[in-house]
Formats: sequence, structure tokens, C-alpha cells
Amino acid sequence: MLSRPHPVFGDWCYCQPGDSQRLLDRQLSYRDAALKEDPSFCGMPPEFEQWCKTSWLPANLGRDFYRKQAETHIQGLASKISNLQKEIEERAGNLLDERDRMIQQRIWLQNELDNVGAG
Repeated sequence: MLSRPHPVFGDWCYCQPGDSQRLLDRQLSYRDAALKEDPSFCGMPPEFEQWCKTSWLPANLGRDFYRKQAETHIQGLASKISNLQKEIEERAGNLLDERDRMIQQRIWLQNELDNVGAG
């Protein structure tokens, strides 16, 4: 049987078949509880998302299958952050230089204005 995307972390984490079934059962129980409170409820139950973040993930990160996926995702995020930082620096670099020139001009002019009466 194939691994399936995790219902909450599906953009980076795939689950082993037995885990997928247990997660689905838990998700459906949270959905059923949400439907009891609000019959028009739809979507991912927030309590299930919270449970996945605070209970399921910490309990499963020690398993190689999930640890390796988390490590790969962390490396991918680091790469994306680095690329974004470079793009920000390229786009903002000229604006920052212009801002710095204006700050210097404002300081210089304010100093000149403050010293007019002193001379």
C-alpha cells in the first residue's frame, strides 16, 4: 500500500498506511464532534490540527520514516528562506540606499537649520 499525504502536514509529510487509517479515524471523530456543535460545520476541525501539532507529530518524529521527511522539509525551508532573503536584498537594496541618502540629507539639513541662529 502506498503512503498518503498527512491530512494536516500533507505539503511535506506522507504517512504509512496504518498511520493514515488511525489519523483518518481521529479526524472523523473530531469532525463528528464539531458537527454536533454546529451542523453546518465543514472543513478541517481545528482541534484535529492542534492535536496533530501537539501530540501526533512529536510522538512520531522519532521514527525514521517521519524524521527523514521532517529533516528534508527543514532543509527545503532553509533553501527557500535563503532565496527569499536574496530576493529581498535585491529588490530592497536600492530602496535602502535611497532611504539612507535621505536620512543623511535630513540630518545634515536639520543640523544646518539648528546652527543658523548659533553663528
